[in-house]
Amino acid sequence: MNTMTRTELFDLLGKPARMQQIARYDLFDPALQTRLDAVAARTASLLQTPASMVTVVLDSSQFIIGQHGVPGWMGEAQGTPAEWALCTHTVLAGEPYCITDGTADPAHAGNPLFATAPIRSYAGVPLRDDSGQVLGAHCVLDANPRTFTEDDLTVLTAGAAETLRILADHRTATNPAV
Repeated sequence: MNTMTRTELFDLLGKPARMQQIARYDLFDPALQTRLDAVAARTASLLQTPASMVTVVLDSSQFIIGQHGVPGWMGEAQGTPAEWALCTHTVLAGEPYCITDGTADPAHAGNPLFATAPIRSYAGVPLRDDSGQVLGAHCVLDANPRTFTEDDLTVLTAGAAETLRILADHRTATNPAV
């Protein structure tokens, strides 16, 4: 986000069609969070990373709707500003996004996440719903530099597909008219 202003980022992430799709989900339901926490835990275990998240990236913030091992204040707050969020890159690209070592990557120089949280590497895949909108990402975080493989991305993609099924089932169960 270094080359993009906050206003430009807000405009890209805040497109009405995308925000309307996100609003269709009851993201604050504890039962939903429990199921998504399980997806995150399974992904972290399979990829042998300390942390995994399921996120929704709003116009100005990232909300963590499922998590396992997310460090410190980020896990407690269940989110970050959108301009700090690594998942914002995944959402805007609409495809897998990986960072081998954020502390050595000029594209992420100055991102407070690499200075304040024990995060060095990231891999995320988009959560694209049935309307084609990218709602957020399913990702893993590591405290060490790591090069993610195609097999790693396949595991993440499977977790993202499971997440989307859970979200769709939950939406139907809690609000069948939507």
